[in-house]
Amino acid sequence: MIGTQGLFGLRFGVLPIRHAMLAAALLMAGAVFAWLLTPQLTAVQDVPDLERELPARFGEWRERPLPLLLVDVAVAGETNLNQPYDQVVMRAYENDRGQIVYLAVAWGKRQRQEVKVHRPDLCYVAQGYRVQALSTRRFDDIDSTIGSVTGKRMLALGRRGGEAVSYWMRIGALFSEDAWDTRLHILKEGLQGRIPDGVLVRASVAVRDEKEAQAAWPLAESFLRELTAASPERVRHVLLGWGGA
Repeated sequence: MIGTQGLFGLRFGVLPIRHAMLAAALLMAGAVFAWLLTPQLTAVQDVPDLERELPARFGEWRERPLPLLLVDVAVAGETNLNQPYDQVVMRAYENDRGQIVYLAVAWGKRQRQEVKVHRPDLCYVAQGYRVQALSTRRFDDIDSTIGSVTGKRMLALGRRGGEAVSYWMRIGALFSEDAWDTRLHILKEGLQGRIPDGVLVRASVAVRDEKEAQAAWPLAESFLRELTAASPERVRHVLLGWGGA
């Protein structure tokens, strides 16, 4: 028997030795189980510098100085502690016909339940736009090793005009459309010992109304198709997923 001598000679917490050993073994097993469930980064290690490796010239597209301030990929009031991104690239590209597409790529190494890639519709609204249209879009002509590239088409209008936006968000091996699916995927990854990375890939064209947006969306999506095809393999993994890497 083991126990503890307290004040006034009282004894408490008396346990047979075998029970104490069993309790200690259970505590150790619990600690090991907790350690096994602790997420460890295993899938994403060798990540390229996107600013340097995203192509500035491809096909008929050439990078141009940004003529205006792009809509931020963050939301209002966000602190550095809540910032989900490790790399952000914002550029303007112009083709041979003078058409301009704005690109935003925002990548984060660790996507968690409380800190993850922001939905563009929230970012635009936070910066004074109203979302006039939002629909699911499958980018069937863009290849990914983790499945169909699924994202959104969005029309956002503001006081100084609007933007036709085509984008996708990837969280680990999931092209994210639904907040609950995203949370479930992050949970499943954590239980398998992984913290998924995440990326927002967004292309937009300045428009005045929905009629102009109908022509702008295909332009933005053609740009994204050519960009991903022209990117080095390591960059494509960031944009489109690490499966099969």
